[in-house]
Amino acid sequence: MIEYLPILLGTAIFGIQHSGISSLRVKGWIINRWGKTGYSKVFTVTSIVTFLITFLATGLSPWLYFFTTPELISPILFLIGVVVMLIGLWIARIAGQVISVSTVADMRTDRTAELVTDGIYSQIRHPLYLATVLIFLALIPLFPFAPVAVFSVSMCVYTIIGAYLEERKLVLHYGEEYLEYREQAGFILPRFH
Repeated sequence: MIEYLPILLGTAIFGIQHSGISSLRVKGWIINRWGKTGYSKVFTVTSIVTFLITFLATGLSPWLYFFTTPELISPILFLIGVVVMLIGLWIARIAGQVISVSTVADMRTDRTAELVTDGIYSQIRHPLYLATVLIFLALIPLFPFAPVAVFSVSMCVYTIIGAYLEERKLVLHYGEEYLEYREQAGFILPRFH
């Protein structure tokens, strides 16, 4: 279990960076100092660096087994992973047709933030988080090794925590409008009325 500590630590660092830089106070400070373009650059660079640290903590061999030991590929697991990955990408694409990631992160300089409740957002408040969870879960059958499973599950846990933290910011920002919307749409899964 101790061998997975770097992966868990990397995920924690990524989560602290990701949620910390997108917190209203830190985001506001960066935007006031360097503008939304500066915020976008800081957020993007620090996210990539901390994610790569976590990714590399898994080691490279689990990710390269397609080339090094292709006989370990399980067609059924591979198919499950591909299907789950495609569903995640499809949800991300549909969500992206309604709202872009740069809009979600308030990085666009050409418009003010608005509460989006159209399309997939009428059913799910955080479809991009759902897509992220599905993509990480798809890695487990595609790369069936313990370090990848630890990486994927820990990133899924952080993604849910990140969605919860985002939810708190949205309530503060949009107030009653968001509280009413929250009654209509599910958190990361559709709410069946």
